[in-house]
Amino acid sequence: MPTSKTLKHIHAELKEKFKDRTLVLGSGDLDARVVFVTDAPGPHEEKEGMPIAGPAKKLFHQLLKNAGLTPRKIYVTTAMKHSLGSHLEAHPKELRLHATFLKEELKTIAPRIVVTMGTLALNGVGLRQPLDNVRGKALNMGSYSVFPTAHPNTALTDPASRAQLEADFTKLKEVIAAQPL
Repeated sequence: MPTSKTLKHIHAELKEKFKDRTLVLGSGDLDARVVFVTDAPGPHEEKEGMPIAGPAKKLFHQLLKNAGLTPRKIYVTTAMKHSLGSHLEAHPKELRLHATFLKEELKTIAPRIVVTMGTLALNGVGLRQPLDNVRGKALNMGSYSVFPTAHPNTALTDPASRAQLEADFTKLKEVIAAQPL
């Protein structure tokens, strides 16, 4: 069973390691059976201090509802705990460092399903696959299943991506129903 003390310990280690950065830490239900992992925080996420914020948050909540979930019953975190700034991609060494914290966070929450939203999130949980090859599929990772999909920000600018994201969340509802949560 996860405890906030353990999660607080992980967050304290992150704050110590990245003293000079604005961190965006995970939040939500500590007993969540479904955890969502986003890529790196952007300007909206840094400003609000939340893993998903701004226009993407509204779409995310709609997608959650379509999947039969509520924001109160999930946990949301990031693969990278701070913004990448002007970089388009995370350096592999930096991603590995953040992945260590992400894995501890997932171990503490102990979800049944981890939904990765974006390629960086997928890589953060240890899968080095192109997102298009695995999106919308439940992949067994031992103690939990990984369900890769795109980040809602992508769907805000690309109508085709939005339709695919909505289809992914419909499939997620089926994956959740098939697994005892």
